[in-house]
Amino acid sequence: MKIETTVEKIKDAVSRIQKVSAKNLSLPILENILLIARDNILTLRSTNLHVGVEITIPVKIKEEGELSVKLDVFSQIINSLQGDYNVTFEVIENTLHISTEKSEMNIKLFPHADFPTLPRVEDATEINFPIETILDGVKSVVYSASISDIKPEISSVYIYSENNELVFVSTDSFRLAEKRIVTKGNLDISGVIIPIKNIQECIKIFNGITDSVQLSIGKNQLSIQSENIYFTSRIVDGNYPDYKQIIPQESLVNSIVLKDELIQSLRLVNVFSDNFNQILIKTDSQKGQLHIHSRNTDVGENDTSVDAAITGGDIEMYLNHKYLSDAFPALHGDSINFSFTEKNKPCVIRSVGDSSFLYLIMPMNR
Repeated sequence: MKIETTVEKIKDAVSRIQKVSAKNLSLPILENILLIARDNILTLRSTNLHVGVEITIPVKIKEEGELSVKLDVFSQIINSLQGDYNVTFEVIENTLHISTEKSEMNIKLFPHADFPTLPRVEDATEINFPIETILDGVKSVVYSASISDIKPEISSVYIYSENNELVFVSTDSFRLAEKRIVTKGNLDISGVIIPIKNIQECIKIFNGITDSVQLSIGKNQLSIQSENIYFTSRIVDGNYPDYKQIIPQESLVNSIVLKDELIQSLRLVNVFSDNFNQILIKTDSQKGQLHIHSRNTDVGENDTSVDAAITGGDIEMYLNHKYLSDAFPALHGDSINFSFTEKNKPCVIRSVGDSSFLYLIMPMNR
């Protein structure tokens, strides 16, 4: 194999594809990257068997071929290259010779015949829409998924369509996030459960891409394909919990606060929170304030108030302040509405004037 391309093109491809490879003692081949040069296209492939990705870039091919090298070594070399000059890759005996205007190097090759192929989704439901739809939806909810693999269904992001909306959901049983994004036309996704580790890698790989993509959903696999990126992931075979039944249909107390003031208050509260990240939130309708109290026996205690527009009376509830802070990037707008029903019932949080995002937090036992 002998090819020539620009540093910029190969660097962008490697920076995306290196997100996937992982140490694998039983299958060392998975620590490698496969390069295929054919028809003036260089295909870079990486997989850890849970997810896989192929990235293609146009190159000048002098001799077609395939090769496999250690991804960590290859990525360190490519990421170290600077400038807008060309780089040449050439197989000489059992090494890959890499040369630029200012440097030359040789790295060891490995047998490429055993490198896995990436699965292609068969009998798939295929949908086309902007990649930003997926990235925005996933980023809005992924932090709320369980980090434990004991229950794969909730260590995932659940995606389904409803009317003209694409719905993204995640929960760890203590909190729940739901993001709804309006799409053009009615979609037909009955429900797909994607492991959080896989979908997080998808975010990294497609970050900065603005193309429309084709989402293909099969029985055990899904793929997302843009003009030059093919991503595939296994999906969880199971039923997602019927989460809608825990969302309160009405609220007895509502408290609207400015988002920036609440964020600033929680930074101070964090200093005094205990090992369980527990804070007490209490509405004061007479003063028009939301009181936040935190206490740590090793540090001290803190009382902070923020101005609030309160309707429905007063209530107090213990919440996990980390759970609350996690949702701020997904809460667009200047004001946040806390909706309460009873002391031992979930608290629902939304941005004022934005019905696309809902965040639910279960109260903590004191």
